[in-house]
Amino acid sequence: MNRGLASLILAVLVVGILTCWAPGYWPVALVQVGAFVSLGWVLVTRQRISGGWAAVALIGTVALGLGQLFGGGTVYRFETGKAVLYWAANASVFLVARVACTAALTRNRFLRGLLWFGSLVSLLVVVQYFTSQGKVFWMFASGEEQVLGPFLYKNQCAAFIELMFPLVVYQSLVDDRDSLLYISMAATMFAAAITTVSRAGAVLVIGELLLIILIAWRRGLIPRPSLRRRLIWTAGFSLALAAVVGWQVTLEKFREPEPYRVRHELLLSSIAMAADRPLTGFGLGTWPVVYPAFARFDNRLAANHAHNDWAEWAVEGGVPFLALLGMLALWSIRPALDSLWGLGVPVIFVHSLVDYPLREPALAAVFFAMMGALAARSNKA
Repeated sequence: MNRGLASLILAVLVVGILTCWAPGYWPVALVQVGAFVSLGWVLVTRQRISGGWAAVALIGTVALGLGQLFGGGTVYRFETGKAVLYWAANASVFLVARVACTAALTRNRFLRGLLWFGSLVSLLVVVQYFTSQGKVFWMFASGEEQVLGPFLYKNQCAAFIELMFPLVVYQSLVDDRDSLLYISMAATMFAAAITTVSRAGAVLVIGELLLIILIAWRRGLIPRPSLRRRLIWTAGFSLALAAVVGWQVTLEKFREPEPYRVRHELLLSSIAMAADRPLTGFGLGTWPVVYPAFARFDNRLAANHAHNDWAEWAVEGGVPFLALLGMLALWSIRPALDSLWGLGVPVIFVHSLVDYPLREPALAAVFFAMMGALAARSNKA
């Protein structure tokens, strides 16, 4: 039964990522309906639902949003209603993944499916970036000069790779038979991270690789000569593919004199907004509505997000909401370090300090599904 449930939630994640580029609300609705149907399956079959503090925190985000919605604590009920659905879908995906991945064999199959999907998307990112002329899947006009597979925004593509990269690096270390295959997959993902021209993405992916190698070496996960050999292969493949896709543009972005000037101004505005309603917030999903009253500059562009999820969470939900997400982030560190393949989860929380990767519902679903798999593993370890 859990195997079918894992296949269902994996299908929801795949469809969600492959359609996240499309305009309109229907791609979001697909993910949310899939999440709620999957949770309904769990409830109807009376499977035991657990998840510890992570589940409590996620359910708390939904409860807080509902309190704002029905208690008059939001400045824009429509956006808060959409945000409540978003967090309810995230909580559903987490709980379903937690149930589906209870058995190690099913969990490994689920993660293997994510790994292969992530590798194929990474390959698509690289090829499509240079050949599609701004058309998603070479067919659908996006209005952009280049697209990154199914992603229109570089930092969300980078965040997806950050989630997938530890999976494939870990697999390359523990799988003796197909290690070169997984090393080539890891190199493709690294090249895709360079292709996104995301400074945070490049730094975090490199950090993930170094941390996994260090922990594997300290734990004696594989013999040191074998670890050294695989590290050389990984570095060689990654540098070769990075040279093919071109690393110069990414390097130039690091040389910009004030790379985070706009983000800094948005952060200061967000701090002022959060200070105005520190306990209640303005309502989930309302940052773009409230921001103009606190704007510090005008570059003639609409600001749709704070480019810092933590600041935006504080503005929208106040200190209580920020505390719930902080609880999730702290909880994720230990199981991620224990597993190694789950390092992308706390890394996304770090990335959220300089951008808004979790504002894409399909990407958030992948993130919380992996968190659910981590919760299942930590309870069985």
